Amino acid sequence: MANISMESRMSTTHSNISNSKKDHNQHGAVIEEIEGLIEVYKDGYVERPPIVPNVVAAVGQELNLLCKDVIMDKFSNLWDRFYVPKCQGKQLPLLIYFHGGGFCVGSPSWICYHEFISKLASASGCVVMSVNYRLAPEHRLPKAFDDGFNSVMWVKQQATMRSNNDQRWWLNSCNLSKVFIGGDSAGANIAHNVAKRIGASGLINPLTLRGIILVQPFFGGEQRTYSEKYLAQPPNSALSLTVSEL
Repeated sequence: MANISMESRMSTTHSNISNSKKDHNQHGAVIEEIEGLIEVYKDGYVERPPIVPNVVAAVGQELNLLCKDVIMDKFSNLWDRFYVPKCQGKQLPLLIYFHGGGFCVGSPSWICYHEFISKLASASGCVVMSVNYRLAPEHRLPKAFDDGFNSVMWVKQQATMRSNNDQRWWLNSCNLSKVFIGGDSAGANIAHNVAKRIGASGLINPLTLRGIILVQPFFGGEQRTYSEKYLAQPPNSALSLTVSEL
């Protein structure tokens, strides 16, 4: 999982300054900024420096996994990265996972998430679907919650399609009576809201939601929480209390 600090971003930010100034004068002044993470320009253009390397959907042979990217919705550019243990003839639980990043950065292709999820799928023996949801500020909340819910409904759609479609390579490995939703930080917030929306409605039949896994969940609101008021912030954290209120 990503651990973004001020120090880890300084060298990347410094090396991009000269190129950024020349290339982005056309977009006007920066009107909002999370230093080193994201800049929003006057004309609406959003820049995210490459603070974490992106990697392709490939894993080492020792993990004994199939790993592929699947386009879920071309219109919204919603896609998922699947990690499927090679257990021939065996159906496994499905974990639908949402990455962290303060709702404004992050991707399943970030190397930290790719390595974490691949090891998780291999060690736990479950299929993992890592969701690339839309980010703020271009797509403000509740867009990420909508994408999270739609990703679960998409799995349902694939499960109920009778034709032998291109998704069978991962779907045939899933035990859809054992579905879990999880995430870390902002991703845990998304998982929580998706689970609330599903509730006991029966909307996702034939899928059965067995539980949610929240890793260091990020919650906030119009009023400051107890932890925001009284607990010490990690030193050099990129997503500080001030930043989270932007």
